Amino acid sequence: MPNISIKTNPTGRSPENKYFFGNRSIAVDLGRPEYNRIGKQKDFVEFEEQLGTFEYAHVLNFETCGIKFCVKTNDSRHAQFVCNMFTITSVDSTDADWTIVHNTDIKLDSPKIYVHLDKKTLLIGGTTFLGEIKKGVFTVVNFELPERNIFPMHCSAFTYKETVNLMFGLSGTGKTTLSSDPDFRLIGDDEIAWSEDHIEMIESGCYAKSEGLSLETHKTIFESVERARQKGCLVEENPDVPNARLSYPISCVDNAYSKKDKLGHANNIFFLTMDAEGKFPAISKISGDTVRQLFETGYTSQMPGTEKGVKEIKRICSPCYGSPFMPRPVKAYSDLLMQRVEKYNCNVYLVNTGMYDTGYWFNGDTKRYPLGYTRSCIKNAINFDMPYDDTSKQVNDILQQCLKKLY
Repeated sequence: MPNISIKTNPTGRSPENKYFFGNRSIAVDLGRPEYNRIGKQKDFVEFEEQLGTFEYAHVLNFETCGIKFCVKTNDSRHAQFVCNMFTITSVDSTDADWTIVHNTDIKLDSPKIYVHLDKKTLLIGGTTFLGEIKKGVFTVVNFELPERNIFPMHCSAFTYKETVNLMFGLSGTGKTTLSSDPDFRLIGDDEIAWSEDHIEMIESGCYAKSEGLSLETHKTIFESVERARQKGCLVEENPDVPNARLSYPISCVDNAYSKKDKLGHANNIFFLTMDAEGKFPAISKISGDTVRQLFETGYTSQMPGTEKGVKEIKRICSPCYGSPFMPRPVKAYSDLLMQRVEKYNCNVYLVNTGMYDTGYWFNGDTKRYPLGYTRSCIKNAINFDMPYDDTSKQVNDILQQCLKKLY
């Protein structure tokens, strides 16, 4: 299979074009209407009929977290992307719990992402952006799993020095880069589930940024990409736009875990914020209500290219560090987080992957924390070579100042 370079339109996700349908949509949080909207049944029926007039050359089946998916797409590039990101099985399509119909040929004025929660059908058209399938699956998983007391998380996961570690953050804030440290063993770079028994990957592939990729600063990702090129399983998305990404199976990552590996519970949790103002310290240990509030607000900066129309750094709040993919009320997810933090006595840290004040107060100079420094802070926290005192009050005070400016 050849490597693929694809210039997509749009160059990011289109969450403003996502609609939910069916009686089960009563559980969808309509307090975040920029991401969660209820559509009219007739619109779903018409779009489903439109998509039904096309032939779908690629039918792919996979299972994740006990949910069976069948993806039907007309596009070989997107089929390869699905093969990279999930473990394909030979399960009969008629046995699927959820069906995804994906079409890049249909002519629409704008993208459509329709999620029918009763029919368990996801329809995608009018976009060639690769990540739309990936995040469509994640949206479904985030709706289904809380009913099973499983915590779906927009985070990366890795082991280090016999500890299991989770790293939450909005796309582009450093989850993939930081969790792919050569000293860590990668579990997954973006989507993880935490049940009462263990932690497991939702995906079995990676979706790493290509900007600034080098052997010196991103050794694990760089070598994984080279292995993917040799195997012919790499999808390079939008090579000339901000936040361009590379897709490859986790099997291309040296010393990574596979889907069959069983893992324990988290010892350490890291929240990442790309603080554009340089208010937060490089790392802070937090506990109690500060953990919940940071998770529920998800204060950070959104990076260019993560969504359609985002062309510069933008300060935002993204509840659960992944609001576009979390259909249920935020508290449904934060309750699951706090239950597990308390039950397993997890250490929780806030890590600023953004800016710091250089000390030149007269001109307000800020610089971004060097990657090596951030990695050292995280390792020190895990190693406990340099103990961190609980700074929850200070962090909460800074958070409140930032939120006042934002709103």
